[in-house]
Amino acid sequence: MILKIAADTEGRLRVKFHLYDSKGCPVAESEEAPSAPNGIRINSQDGELLLDLPSEVGENICYRLYNCKGELLTSSDGVSTRIGPCLRMESFPRGGFPQGSRQPRPA
Repeated sequence: MILKIAADTEGRLRVKFHLYDSKGCPVAESEEAPSAPNGIRINSQDGELLLDLPSEVGENICYRLYNCKGELLTSSDGVSTRIGPCLRMESFPRGGFPQGSRQPRPA
């Protein structure tokens, strides 16, 4: 899990992350899902913005998410999102199984 953003039962924003830079080096990690009332801004050692989660509700979230190999998975400038070639996304239909996956057979 690289980045998870969710609201808790009281509507407070909860964030959990494990961020890497473009070289695949770990940059920042949250042990638990802390609330972020003041926002979160994380840059790599060379100054690249990896995560900008504003404190104001409704503001745009910006990020550049790399994996541990330094491959860019996805990025967003807060308006548009780009999906990198090494990120695979699956949709889960109402039956609960990703398309193209093996569905369990009845016993």
